[in-house]
Order: sequence, then structure tokens, then C-alpha cells
Amino acid sequence: MRQTLKINTRTAVTVMLRSLLTGAVIVAVGFSTAPLSAQDVKVQKPVSVAPAAKLSEVFFKTVPDSLEDLQEIERQVTSLTRMAIESTVSVRVGEAQGSGVIIDNKAGYILTAAHVIGLAQKNATIILHDGRTLKGRTMGLNRGLDAGLVKLVEDNEVDISKLSAVKMGDISEIEAGEWVMATGHPNGYQSGRAPVVRLGRIVSRKKHLLQTDCTLIGGDSGGPLFNMQGQVVGIHSRIGPSTSWNFHIPVSAFQDDWEKLVSGDMWGAKPLGQNAVLGVNGEDTDRGCKVTAVTRGFPAEIAGLQADDIIIQLNDEKITGIEQLAEVVQQYKPGQTVQITFIRAGKNMTFEVQLAARD
Repeated sequence: MRQTLKINTRTAVTVMLRSLLTGAVIVAVGFSTAPLSAQDVKVQKPVSVAPAAKLSEVFFKTVPDSLEDLQEIERQVTSLTRMAIESTVSVRVGEAQGSGVIIDNKAGYILTAAHVIGLAQKNATIILHDGRTLKGRTMGLNRGLDAGLVKLVEDNEVDISKLSAVKMGDISEIEAGEWVMATGHPNGYQSGRAPVVRLGRIVSRKKHLLQTDCTLIGGDSGGPLFNMQGQVVGIHSRIGPSTSWNFHIPVSAFQDDWEKLVSGDMWGAKPLGQNAVLGVNGEDTDRGCKVTAVTRGFPAEIAGLQADDIIIQLNDEKITGIEQLAEVVQQYKPGQTVQITFIRAGKNMTFEVQLAARD
């Protein structure tokens, strides 16, 4: 039976934005809520994107300066939230699951991450934001950039032309510091919960990689990153040393190789080496990095780190804040053991932590 999820975008956005005036980086908000072959597919370029309207300066500020700035962000995010949620899907291929986004409701194309779908020409299960389930087929994937494509099959009972679809944006216009919005299914799809929306900022932009501070965890992989005009600019690929140090595939990776993806080609090797991950969120203090959250099942929790611990040193490196901690962790490989010195209840303590890999 189809579930009916009521999405109160106004309330959810208000909760998200409360933290901006206090300087918080992000807040995660939940909303209550016949096989194809390459020869069967007509290769079409993805829908072209009209130039986006220019954003006001408020969307490039680290923190809103005034109530008027906050209200402008709230209006824009509220206008985009329903579209973002309704176009975001859960993608399941065998035992693997992640997220994706519908970018064409005529041909039924869904962008996701290559590591979510694994191989071309596999059956996929697609779960819409409201719980309806559709059949899909994995298409091409670029393992080197982690870009993957899924197509809804034609024997679905759902009229795919009525599904919400979004356009891809121009990443050449993305600037560091710009506000963005991420959606996905953290910890995998959960019945009765629509895709979760989070706000963050662009940390850096490279040719084949976007970095943001949007909070992401397992299950979000393959989900969309939106600019504040409602266009998809990236697909979640991997998480860095903390859950707010994340990497996304620019949509240009899909646009540049669209014919190969639609034709079901597989190419590119997985990037050599994986990022080491510690599994903490934190904030800067005058003494080091204060742990604000520890991710369940990750090295920090296994070693015994807790919220409110202040990390002051990793091996011989003095720690001054969360970004510097992330940079230091990335100097190591998954499986390596490091010593972390921290302050708890006024006392210095040292734990050994074996760093893990983030797929």
C-alpha cells in the first residue's frame, strides 16, 4: 500500500535555519513522511539547463548578517525543499543501497554513484520519496570518477512522466563558500521517512570533485547536491575523515560522458587508495577540536572517544580545529593506528585509534 507522507517544508526549513544565526555550519533535518540492454536504449543528451538567475550576496556569506538575510534564505530553501525531496530516490542493487536523483522523467534516468550500483545491466529497485517502489536497470558507470546511471524500466505501473525531475546545473559557476543543499537516505531507506535535507557550503571546487561541509553518512551515497537555484550540481561520492568533510562528483562527469553512460559502458579504475576516516564531527576551540558527535561504529567510537572531548594532538601533530584535524587524518591510510591525545573533564588522555576506510 502506498504511504502518504506529509512534508511540512516550512517547519523543517525553520528548524534548519535557526542554527545559522549562531554560526553553526549545518543542521540535519528529517521529514516525516523487462531488462534493458544497451541496444534497446536511444542515446539522448541530458536535458539542457537554462542559465540560472543570479543569487543574491546572502547565499555566499558564511553566516547571515541580519534577520532579513535569514528570511531570504528561508524563503529560497522553502521553495526548493519539496522539489528536492520528491526527486530524490533510494537505489537498491542486490544487498547494496544508496540514493539517487531523477533528472529525466521521460526516459527515466537517475543519477547515482558508481559504487552504489557496482555493475552495468543489473536489476535495481527504486523507492520514491512516498514509499512507492519501481523497477530499474543499471546502465553505465565511470568507476574512476564514481559516476553511475540507472534507468527506470517501462513495465512499471507508475507513470514516470508524472514523477518529479530536476535539471543539472553548471558547475563552472559554483564558488567556494556558496550555500548548497544535500538530500539522501542516511543509514539507508526507512519506511515512513522521506529523504533527509541538510544545508552546507562549498569548501572547494575542482574539475572532478566538489567538497562541502554538508553532513553525510552511509546511505546518502549517490544522492544529489543542489545549488540554491534548485539545480543538481553534484552527486554524493564519499565521506572524508569526519561526516562533515565530504566529496561529491560534479554533474559535469555525467554530462561529458553521457553517451557512454546511456550505452551501458563501464570504464575507469577505482581511485587508488581510500580516504582514512576517524568518524567525528567537531568545532574549533582555543584548545583544539571539540568533539560534537561521534559516528556509531566508526574508529572514534570504537576507541572510546566521546562528545565534548577536546582533541589536542594526533601522533606528533598538534590539533587546532576540525578542518586541520581532517587534513591530518588524510595523511594516513585506512588500517593505520594513530595516537590521539585529548582533554576529558580537565585531564589529558591518550587513546590508540585504528583508522578505517570510507567506501
